[in-house]
Amino acid sequence: MKNNTLLNQYLLSALSIIVIVSGITWYATDLYKSFFINHLKGSLQSRAITVQESIHQQTITQKHCQRLLNSDPNIRVTIINTKGEVLCDSQVDTLQMENHRHRPEVRSALAQKVGASLRFSSTLQSTLLYIAIPWEFEHQVKGVIRTAMPLFDIEALMNKLLINFYILLALMLVGITLAIIYNYKKINQPLDELVTSARKLSEGSFDTQIPEYDIQEINQLGKSLNDTIYKLGHLENLRQEFVGNVSHELKTPIATIQSYVETLLDGAAENPADLKRFLNIVLKQNNRLGAIVDDLLMLSRLENAPINQLIELQQFHIADLFSSVEEQNHSLAKTKKINIKIECNKKLQIKADHSLVIQAVSNLLNNAIKYSFEKTDIKLFAEISGNKTYIHISDQGPGVNAEHLPRLFERFYRVDKSRSRQQGGTGLGLAIVKHIMQIHNGDIRVRNNKNGIGCCFSLIFNNT
Repeated sequence: MKNNTLLNQYLLSALSIIVIVSGITWYATDLYKSFFINHLKGSLQSRAITVQESIHQQTITQKHCQRLLNSDPNIRVTIINTKGEVLCDSQVDTLQMENHRHRPEVRSALAQKVGASLRFSSTLQSTLLYIAIPWEFEHQVKGVIRTAMPLFDIEALMNKLLINFYILLALMLVGITLAIIYNYKKINQPLDELVTSARKLSEGSFDTQIPEYDIQEINQLGKSLNDTIYKLGHLENLRQEFVGNVSHELKTPIATIQSYVETLLDGAAENPADLKRFLNIVLKQNNRLGAIVDDLLMLSRLENAPINQLIELQQFHIADLFSSVEEQNHSLAKTKKINIKIECNKKLQIKADHSLVIQAVSNLLNNAIKYSFEKTDIKLFAEISGNKTYIHISDQGPGVNAEHLPRLFERFYRVDKSRSRQQGGTGLGLAIVKHIMQIHNGDIRVRNNKNGIGCCFSLIFNNT
């Protein structure tokens, strides 16, 4: 429910507690009353049996009545004949008493059962508990012996219990109210701050910092929100940087193409040598523009398409993979007189998407050729260690400074921007490799070689 606030939850919980406690108290009071009444029934029945045993004849004399009058004053004893006429009563004049034949406890006793009844006595103007047993003489029912006791004490005790319960309920209500107010303020304040921070976050503000709270659950929620704010802020910075980089990377070749086309239109086309040179530059920049667009589309596909639509796993030999990649980059390596060495067991296989792995290794080899010194070696080799397969590309270039390693696989990040553009790179190759490894549940690492010459990129695949 939209209006189901925290305060409403507290009030509902408090009301539920009060209802449950009230129900338990009423049940306990009723149980307590039933216990006393059952105990009283036993006492009254014992008294009735005692009276019966004291009567050794079939008629009641004045002597018996006098004895009843002098017995326990707390218990009323009544002797009734089979016609319902009261023969003797320890507390009331028999002449004032009506016929008792139709009283429920008397009917039960005349039927040779123990009768019991709890009702208001119009004679004594109070509620009494009646117990009646048959009065037998020589195996014949001569009447009924009835004992009774008013419930003054029990009712007084029950009333006292109820008064104590109402006092306890009032104190509980006050205590619960104070606890609700205290906890509501203690919990609601940090929740309001969290809601405010979340609202600011939805509006694009990433500079909010949520403090620590005393309540563990809210504190954990605050920490999670802080992590979310940090990650979203980082992603927003990357987005802004990416937009800026894309704009710059696209603007450079477009501006170059525009400049040379305008130069040609201004008359440079009349010189065949200038025409050819300018057209080659335009073609080169156009190719660079196409490469950037292709890499952006590839990166978008890797990031957004479902994995089952991206990869088609198959088993293939790594040595064949190296041969294909070497062939693709042979011309570029030849221009720099770089020797590509392949060291790989011909039986070594890997299960992955063949085309994506070729692209990843080719990107790394292409980078290694571009940034390696002339007349050096680049080594492609693979190994299995534990449950992982490693594909390494090691070059003899300038290496990578430690400061660049954390951001090396970010889009458009360049160690040497001017040199990267001269080499014709788009700045997206390593980012593409990283995403290819991620969708394979693998990893990519880079380290400088131990001899201090060049660096080594490693693609890590899980064999399980």
